[in-house]
Amino acid sequence: MKFIPDSHARLWAISVFFFIAIFVCVFCNMAIEREMTWFVYPVCSLIFAWGIFAPIIYRGTRYLRLSLGLLSAFILPYLLILEQWTHSGNWFIPIAFPIAFFSVLYIWVIYGVVNKIRNPWFVSSAIIASGGVFSLCIYLALLLLSGYTMFPWGWISFGSALGLSLLLLIAARIRREAVTNNNI
Repeated sequence: MKFIPDSHARLWAISVFFFIAIFVCVFCNMAIEREMTWFVYPVCSLIFAWGIFAPIIYRGTRYLRLSLGLLSAFILPYLLILEQWTHSGNWFIPIAFPIAFFSVLYIWVIYGVVNKIRNPWFVSSAIIASGGVFSLCIYLALLLLSGYTMFPWGWISFGSALGLSLLLLIAARIRREAVTNNNI
């Protein structure tokens, strides 16, 4: 006879691990610095991650869309609050905003692709190609907002992703023709 359903046990177990990690961060910060300084980053991140993953842990993948919605709604306010609270400089608009925005958009594209396309070759190709596109978008947004001249990793990842995506599509076509020819 079970007194606590499995979903409750999973959520409690994960919550205990998160609480232990938060305690360790605070304890280490106090032991090393003798005051609360850097613990804000890991503690806020742990709380944020717990809030995003709790629906999936509690109810399983049926609540994946809820977790993605929570991530989409709260990532930008979380980063803005973290920037304001820590007084670590002006990094939200030039760096965090484009990375978070395009990353959340990429996650939703992957979610849509995985739910709509059933062929694993096409899914892999679409995920890799869209990753290259979003990597280029992040690179260009960082270049535009921050004004820094950077190594052209955005263009390199874009080209590499499109090349790999094309190779996967060619491999899928070759495989399909080989299977068709063997069935004749």
